[in-house]
Amino acid sequence: MDKSHLLIKLGCILLTLPLVTQARFNGFGREIDTYIKESANRYQVSETMLRGLVKMEDGWYGKISPTGPIGVGQFTMGTWNFLANTVEGYRIGMRPVTAKNRNTRFDPRHNKYINTLATALYARWHIEQFVERGIKPTDENLYLAHNIGLEGLHRAILGRSTAEDIRNMRLNGMKRGMSVKQFIAYQTGRYNSHKSIANFVSKTGKQTEIVWIKPQTHKKRPSTTETESSLSTGQSAVKNAMIWIEPSDNNVLWIDNTVKM
Repeated sequence: MDKSHLLIKLGCILLTLPLVTQARFNGFGREIDTYIKESANRYQVSETMLRGLVKMEDGWYGKISPTGPIGVGQFTMGTWNFLANTVEGYRIGMRPVTAKNRNTRFDPRHNKYINTLATALYARWHIEQFVERGIKPTDENLYLAHNIGLEGLHRAILGRSTAEDIRNMRLNGMKRGMSVKQFIAYQTGRYNSHKSIANFVSKTGKQTEIVWIKPQTHKKRPSTTETESSLSTGQSAVKNAMIWIEPSDNNVLWIDNTVKM
């Protein structure tokens, strides 16, 4: 199918493609690899899933998020303390974040080993909670529950997201113009991309970046020349990108321009 016709049919014109350059992933390193494997085995969760989650959260090398989460699993104070106050959390060495140690070098979330164990423990807890709520225990759902919370995911699946849920989604990657369903699909795609990279199973052998294209409102349908021109510019900018095209209806379409159409 001609790409210009496809874009016109979707009612979305590709004007610019803001591509964020992603550094090549060379692995987590022996330390984190060991922690992930041990944690996955201890809590009987997928190591593949856990590697993808850790890669997506992007905190294994010491990153501190501007919104507050810290560590390998990028835990907020509330989630960390919830787990720390469980029997299993205490058993693996989790201690509460307090007003005194929060965001200091003594913040317990900085311990990479315990943080990785806590990430797998949280995934195991989510699997058990999924059963009660009828949520499929997929890798993607486990990531989403970690990202926006169990109840936030459940309400999103039911189509009952609250204003607080949406605020939380915006803090966790929701772009302007996205609906809840679109955000879930977008995060799912991003997670799967990171999971492939983290497990070195990318189909093309190259890393890809998910790009959100915000729908544009046009009173007049663009000419074929205009569309082809914008496509040519966009294609050169995202030669190795996976492009999210926002359709005019509720159908979701992924276009990977590394595959010839």
